[in-house]
Amino acid sequence: MLYSIVRPVAALALQINYKRIFLSHADRIPKNKPVILAANHPTAFIEPCVLACFLDRPLYFLVRGDIFKKSFYAKILADLHMIPVYRMKDGGYEKIKNNFESFDHCFRALASDKTLMILAEGSTQQEKRLQSLKKGAARIAFGAFDKYPDLPDLYIVPTGVNYTYPNQVRSEIMIRFGEPIPVRPYLEDYQTNPNKAISKLTDDLRDRMLESVISIDRPQDEQLTEYLLVICRSERTDPLLPPVNRRATGRFECEKRIVDWVNVMPEEEKKALEQSTQAYFQEISQYGLSDRALRRYSPGRHFLLGAGLILGLPVWAVGTLATWPPLALARYVVNNKVRHIEFFEPVRIVIALVSALIWSLLLLAAGGLLAGWNGVAIAALCMTAGYFAVWYRSWAAGWRESEAYRRTPPIVRRRLAKQRQEIIRQMPNKCG
Repeated sequence: MLYSIVRPVAALALQINYKRIFLSHADRIPKNKPVILAANHPTAFIEPCVLACFLDRPLYFLVRGDIFKKSFYAKILADLHMIPVYRMKDGGYEKIKNNFESFDHCFRALASDKTLMILAEGSTQQEKRLQSLKKGAARIAFGAFDKYPDLPDLYIVPTGVNYTYPNQVRSEIMIRFGEPIPVRPYLEDYQTNPNKAISKLTDDLRDRMLESVISIDRPQDEQLTEYLLVICRSERTDPLLPPVNRRATGRFECEKRIVDWVNVMPEEEKKALEQSTQAYFQEISQYGLSDRALRRYSPGRHFLLGAGLILGLPVWAVGTLATWPPLALARYVVNNKVRHIEFFEPVRIVIALVSALIWSLLLLAAGGLLAGWNGVAIAALCMTAGYFAVWYRSWAAGWRESEAYRRTPPIVRRRLAKQRQEIIRQMPNKCG
């Protein structure tokens, strides 16, 4: 019940917070079969939220057991399909024993053709890099066969969740589902050597996940890779609508090609390319420019952006004022209470969502008391203007970039454009 209520509200919040969410190859997830979605874990809890909101099936999640300490919260979390997994530090052996009940819950769900999501890395690391996988997904898969040996099969779907900038509002998420791994073919090995079969399935899962995760092999290559990805994004014209794109696969493939190319590039070539890209981005920064403006500027677009900003200014002002309290509260909590970077964006979204719901109810009630149904309508329009304000801020950023380009001397523009083309020339067919 609670899951069905929270899901559409959370979906709306995610579509406001992120500019685009790409879901690639969701059709690969078997229907009416027991499925484990094994995903990477770059943020505290955005990945399960996104998948729960935008897949066409209810999901069940394994989460840290320490958040189930109070019975009131435990009931709410259970209604949200969360299943606790306890660690030694969550209460010692007494709590560890509760994992038998949790795993049995997983087995029953899988035997009923439900979909279970597991964060396969086990711990959160906010890096564009796939970490070593824990063996939990394989253990649960084989455990389901131990409990229900007549299961026709069980599938593990490698799932990559990739963020452009995980801690920025209006960034983008690219989710890619790999080909499902049927578990039954591993059963013969499992029956003779369980540990070997669990390790083999985990290794195969990681190989498949690497196909769906944008993974930079070396930390020292991250800056170069990000420069190239920025150029690649500027070359593309992905539509802004719908915010959840279930058809386009090219965006992930584009970024994946760039990263894989950098991973295998000879060291001398890599150093030369890094020097040229760094020089290019440092110079555009000196002029207050962006790569996107260099690629997309046109006088007509600049005029339309400016006209839209002038016409939309009153609506932006209303929307900003109407939504300022919940957004300010979320910023305060994140800036002053959250210590770990992996929790910044998840906590900000949750605080903003909960406080926005409460604030909206207060505004609607105040409008009704002051002016009846007309007041309720006005309050609703004010909150809707808050969504417009999100778009307005993006347009304003685009106009500022465009204006900086317009003010840049033509000789500088030409020099920067030449540098940019030289960088692109070295990465043929990587941005299409």
